Amino acid sequence: MSILVAILALSFLILVHEIGHFSAAKLLKVKVLEFAIFMGPKLFSKKVGETEYSIRLVPMGGFIKMEGEEEESEDDRAFNKKPKWVRAVVLSAGSLMNLFVALILMLIISLNTGYDTCELNVVLPGSPVESAGLKSGDVVLEYNESTVNTPIDVFIHMMDSKGADISVTFLRDGQVNTAAFRPEHIPRNYYMLGIKLKESYGPDWNVIESLTENGPAGAAGIKAEDRVISIDGVMIRSREELRAALAAKSGEEVSVTVQRAGEYLDINLTPVRSRSEEGYEIGASFVYVRREDAKFFESIKHAYYNSLSGARMVLYSLKWLITGSVGIDQMSGPVGIVSAIGEVVEESSVNIGLMMIQLMSFVALLSINLGLLNLMPFPALDGSKLLLILIEAIRRKKVPPEKEMAISMFGFAVLILLMVVTLFNDIGRLIAR
Repeated sequence: MSILVAILALSFLILVHEIGHFSAAKLLKVKVLEFAIFMGPKLFSKKVGETEYSIRLVPMGGFIKMEGEEEESEDDRAFNKKPKWVRAVVLSAGSLMNLFVALILMLIISLNTGYDTCELNVVLPGSPVESAGLKSGDVVLEYNESTVNTPIDVFIHMMDSKGADISVTFLRDGQVNTAAFRPEHIPRNYYMLGIKLKESYGPDWNVIESLTENGPAGAAGIKAEDRVISIDGVMIRSREELRAALAAKSGEEVSVTVQRAGEYLDINLTPVRSRSEEGYEIGASFVYVRREDAKFFESIKHAYYNSLSGARMVLYSLKWLITGSVGIDQMSGPVGIVSAIGEVVEESSVNIGLMMIQLMSFVALLSINLGLLNLMPFPALDGSKLLLILIEAIRRKKVPPEKEMAISMFGFAVLILLMVVTLFNDIGRLIAR
């Protein structure tokens, strides 16, 4: 069931993209030869006017075929005969439709659940933001002089700055202030005991709230409400020190001293490596406005803000991939996307309403991703064709069809290679679970 939902979600996004191209082509009098739902051999087709509408065998995506799109044509309504601005609009329409659908999905989510704001809610004692003087009720406006619209922006900027010292501009009682602090760094794949601590900061940071199922701590006899005191006799005063102490042992057995009902117990266990991604924390939560308290126009504004944050996440991810901050081993392909959507469906299948909201949120981010990536000037993507139109406008003559085809074939080959790489990444993650 979850795989079917995932395939339908991906197909929906691809179809939305193609409907954008199709609608623009029809509106601007470009001859459309076929509009296909799904891929592969035809199951059913019907010709209406000049356009053949078909349903194909493989339930994934779809496509449109325009006269003169991939070859030269003398038809006056052929794509290659149309003015540059018409071709640019038709090529851009698919991505714009994806971005528009993402905005609509974000709006549905905001109207049905509410939205996050940039107002600080709980500021934990001993946290980075508390040490910088920020308080509950402060509204974060900028992060390193970059505008912040949603809490997601804060975490994107933290990832981009790699946890370096940062400055924030915030609003308090109508006055604009600035503060500086360093976020806490959560390394990727650190060693862990298999415990969940009650607090991230403050006096109860080392009190165990619960134990991971089948984790080393539970197996060794550690219990909820125990307080972690030391590792191999070295006093531990923060989560960072706990991670550093375990990292120094590189997965070897350690002696954990815990306090339980006034007694100190030494328990030996072997830490396990987490499968988490690198992250950062500031030690504060943000105010969430629930549906019943949300205003209609504020919901629209925050749907737009969430869409912008999703776009920012895509663009920064590309930047990190190009600069090497994120390795190619962290990329996901169709298998990974299907798996992720399947997890969303399975985790919230008991509550249909929650499942729909989480699924819409995931699909909205995917739609933004698809829309923006297709506008990238990479061979075989719409963005590369837009770039060729720009070159044509500058040179005042078309790029020769054979060169355009060679560029597209090169890009297609690279995309196939990337799909193979991401396939191996996705399979590796599935096996590791």
